[in-house]
Amino acid sequence: MNFVVVVLASLIPGLLWVRYFYLQDRFEPEPFFLLVRVFLAGAASVVFAALLEYPFSSFLTQEHSLTTKAIMSFLVIGLGEEFFKAAAVYFAAFKSYELNEPMDGIIYGITAGIGFSVVENILYTAAFGLSIVPFRAFTASLAHACFSGIFGAFCGRAKFGQEPHTDLIKGLLIAAFMHGLYDFILISQILSPLAAVIMVILSYLLLRYYIVQALIKSPFN
Repeated sequence: MNFVVVVLASLIPGLLWVRYFYLQDRFEPEPFFLLVRVFLAGAASVVFAALLEYPFSSFLTQEHSLTTKAIMSFLVIGLGEEFFKAAAVYFAAFKSYELNEPMDGIIYGITAGIGFSVVENILYTAAFGLSIVPFRAFTASLAHACFSGIFGAFCGRAKFGQEPHTDLIKGLLIAAFMHGLYDFILISQILSPLAAVIMVILSYLLLRYYIVQALIKSPFN
């Protein structure tokens, strides 16, 4: 399979998702250079997540109890991946003067999540072929965007609130729980894969709520 095709098949849907959410930042859109930095930081965070998950890979490929699968889903994958994506947002953008309204945290969170998903999609597409691209583009990529965007909402609160560490931890735990539930549905197979799609839709609706609230509270409104 042509590697360029694999990369483009993963990158283009990701960039379209970034643009979709970027256009919702109505008052003061974020600078291109900072979006690129956050995107690349999110992409790089895949390496750290992979290093964390590698020792547990046998638990994903062999039959194990629901308890083991839940631990893998919520603690290793959910919390692990969301932690590294959150770290990407924090170190790439949190202290920037450009993060000057609550909506900015959401945009940077989404961008880091999409950066992560693009690399992940490249790996999946290279392994399983182009047939999985539509599913990955419209479920996995949006899921990563939503989970990280929800953390980003709390990141925006942390930047301007009285309890920044509490907000950051709360955002991380909510994102990790939702991510873990999404993966647990897929890994355990106790429900139809349609339940994972419904989970993504619910995550998107929650993210929409945070976006509306962030725009209302924008100092540029």
